[in-house]
Amino acid sequence: MRFPSTTTTGAAESAPGSGRKTIRLHSISVVGSLLAAGAVLVTAFVLGPAALLRPHFGAYNNDEVRRDAIGRALVEYWRSGAPEFPARLTTLVDYWFQWHVIKVVISTLLVIVLTLLSIALWRRYLRVRAGYAVVATAATVLTVLAVGVLSVNIQVAVVPLIALLPLLPGRTADGKLAQVLGEMREGLAESAGPHAGSPALTVLLGEAERYLWVGVAISAPLMVATALASAHFWKRRFAGDPSATRVRFMHSTLGVITALTAGLLLLLSVAGALAAREPATWLHGVIGAS
Repeated sequence: MRFPSTTTTGAAESAPGSGRKTIRLHSISVVGSLLAAGAVLVTAFVLGPAALLRPHFGAYNNDEVRRDAIGRALVEYWRSGAPEFPARLTTLVDYWFQWHVIKVVISTLLVIVLTLLSIALWRRYLRVRAGYAVVATAATVLTVLAVGVLSVNIQVAVVPLIALLPLLPGRTADGKLAQVLGEMREGLAESAGPHAGSPALTVLLGEAERYLWVGVAISAPLMVATALASAHFWKRRFAGDPSATRVRFMHSTLGVITALTAGLLLLLSVAGALAAREPATWLHGVIGAS
């Protein structure tokens, strides 16, 4: 993410003598357009997947129906004695995959819009009014959060089966599902137990491990990128003109935000890697907390 310095000019400027009106990235009209685009994308993120998937998966858009369907599919899969997904579970996995692919597309666009908005607001802070520091900082934090949302949705889209498990009724389940969940927990807790060798459990453990490593593969590069960005901002702060207080404040703020983000991503990467080495323990926690 490249942020402005005191020497940058706006985007989309016309050539000298062209007679065209100059539109700068930090202009009010552009900022307003970016805010409107962000609001539209947030609305689309919340409502879009259900609307787009309604023709083929409309019934699953209801939380109760989806939860019941996942429970029935898991019972069927567990008792099938085969590693292949039954038709009902395959449909649910496809549904959850498409749901999160839609969210990946929308959140990617939202990251782009928020990045541009952050740059525009920081430019207004540098050029127009000091009060823009608050909204520029907020926009930067929102950009970081949007990247986090994007990362989670990529992870779920890659391994949708594991992401379905937290939607199960869990301890409030009754009948066949409660029995199956109990057998799964027993198989995960006792390696020599009668359910430890279940084909379904073997697949779930493999998917859980893959889910965790995908999370590490996403968070680790982001951690490196944000750490480098933080070092860059701090370097610019200390190497800049001491009299340029706004520029120094901008670099300090961006340095703190990226440093905190890098620290959080480091914790997530380490936690994910450790959990991936013991997928049975992690999966037991997911099923037990569902």
